[in-house]
Amino acid sequence: MELRDIEIFLTLAEELHFVRTAERLHVTPARVSQAIKKQERRIGAALFERSNRAVTLTPIGRQLFEDLRPMYRGLHEGLERAVRAAGGKTEVLRLGMLSSNVQDFRPLLDGFHARHPACEAQIRYVGFGDPFGPLRDGEADLTVGPVVHIEPVVLAG
Repeated sequence: MELRDIEIFLTLAEELHFVRTAERLHVTPARVSQAIKKQERRIGAALFERSNRAVTLTPIGRQLFEDLRPMYRGLHEGLERAVRAAGGKTEVLRLGMLSSNVQDFRPLLDGFHARHPACEAQIRYVGFGDPFGPLRDGEADLTVGPVVHIEPVVLAG
């Protein structure tokens, strides 16, 4: 199975929608459908149930998703570590941010980089719709530390 086909399968398993999967991966819906049909032929079973109203994983599709997702994530993490090492970075600090101006944090990030030059700080934007998604997916860790910024909230009616 090609890496791109695995990516298509995993994304469709998350989105459960052919058009959104295509948009997310910058391919056509026909390419998504073609890749899934190819995988289903290779495996010999349906991976998704399709109707006019919904796309759902079959039990075989669910098992394949659970088997492939950690390996796919591990592959990407290995590639990221290699890229960081090539740039002289050995560690990474991931900062999750709801809608905020990253420039407000520039002095903090510059100070962090000066004290920890081998650590790359990555900012990950977290949407209001699913602020805990990165935690559930293992893409972020929750750590308690000092408050570095408070953003006022205004309610308009």
